[in-house]
Amino acid sequence: MIRTSRLLLPLRLATLATLLVTLSGMGAEPAIARSAFELTPPHALETIPAGTYDDRGRRLGDAALYWKKLPDGTIHMRAVARVENGARNTIDAWFEEIDDGRALRVLREQSLSYDSQGERLVLVEVDHVKREASCTPPPGSSDRREVLELPEEDRVANTTMSLLFQPLVRGERERVEFEAFMCRGGARLMKFVALPGRASEDGKVAEVRFGPNLGRVASWLASVVVPKLRFWFDARDGQYLAHRMPLYGGGPEVVISREGVSAGFDQR
Repeated sequence: MIRTSRLLLPLRLATLATLLVTLSGMGAEPAIARSAFELTPPHALETIPAGTYDDRGRRLGDAALYWKKLPDGTIHMRAVARVENGARNTIDAWFEEIDDGRALRVLREQSLSYDSQGERLVLVEVDHVKREASCTPPPGSSDRREVLELPEEDRVANTTMSLLFQPLVRGERERVEFEAFMCRGGARLMKFVALPGRASEDGKVAEVRFGPNLGRVASWLASVVVPKLRFWFDARDGQYLAHRMPLYGGGPEVVISREGVSAGFDQR
């Protein structure tokens, strides 16, 4: 008969418990960093020619929106806007298809601008897979690159508003809350809220207004001084028509409108 020592028994039980914990974790998948938003795909992967306008409807330069499926299966969006004096902005976003292609999830996005003198500004990047956002100064700058860790509840949307606002256009939501990553004044996240705006008189154009989500009083005060941020969509099918935003942080406020669509939207 084999007897187990009273001293060895607790040790063996502890070893067995450790082994069971290790084995139970072998099949567990690591947590995957990803955006919390499931976005409505565009109507088609196409090139949409557009123009850059001022508030009076005067054309300032060319613009375009590109959608393309890459060989690895990801979807690439690029939007380019220019004005005649040399200022320009390019935004890029890469998406994965989810729910059998019925939705998209953004993987990475970035924005790069040049001022009216043609000087490159800060490169703004958001990597939802690595869960980090960064501000990279232009070459020759004495500033350092800033990196910010994204929260686990990743609701950052810098370049994907035309897809993010679709539930508002369809009347499925009364508001959409999200965060934007900012570099001007230091790397930081800011809360935003989007709400349905004025519809056109004929009911064919739906407007979405958005801005900093600072609470009712603070948001009202901010609305007096911050840019009038707007998106316009076809109210019948949700297709993107135009938007109004600064060309870059602190830059001129412009309206980007797809060709064939009037730039005379209600700016109030």
